[in-house]
Amino acid sequence: MKKHALLIFMTVAGGTFLLSSCGGSSNAQTPFERLGGEQGIRKVVDDAVPCLATDPNIGIFFRGLSADSLERIKVCLTKQLCAAAGGPCTFPTTITYTSPVDGQQRTYTCRPMRAAHQGMVGPDGKGIANDDVDSFKACVQQSMQKNGVPQDLQTAVLNILESQRNDVVDDRNK
Repeated sequence: MKKHALLIFMTVAGGTFLLSSCGGSSNAQTPFERLGGEQGIRKVVDDAVPCLATDPNIGIFFRGLSADSLERIKVCLTKQLCAAAGGPCTFPTTITYTSPVDGQQRTYTCRPMRAAHQGMVGPDGKGIANDDVDSFKACVQQSMQKNGVPQDLQTAVLNILESQRNDVVDDRNK
């Protein structure tokens, strides 16, 4: 089940150049700054996860995950978006997080997207499909809208997600 939990946080790996080139700020702020820094990114991530878990397509990969697995997903995706947006984070990376299950500090290595998704199969026996990527993008966009992310920045993030489709979708579903 841990393998399935990696779906969300691996979606924007390798997209630094796309998001970093996003313009539109009159104060020449970086996308990281425009997203509200690491705290703003985490808010978007936190708000996207419930949508992902209940979505009829992609939800199958998130149902039944422990609170600990979901926290790892949130921290890794936050670090990944931080790096892609020109913030001080690096990705892939090893993270330290507080387990919501027992309050203990834990470490975890956030892997590159292709490695994290290779061979991932849901309980239905199917790998990740194009519809799952579309659902992921819709949940992230809904969260960005809820959090007041400007449209040009939403577009840049969604373009990054789209650019990673081939690393996520199972070869049998292409």
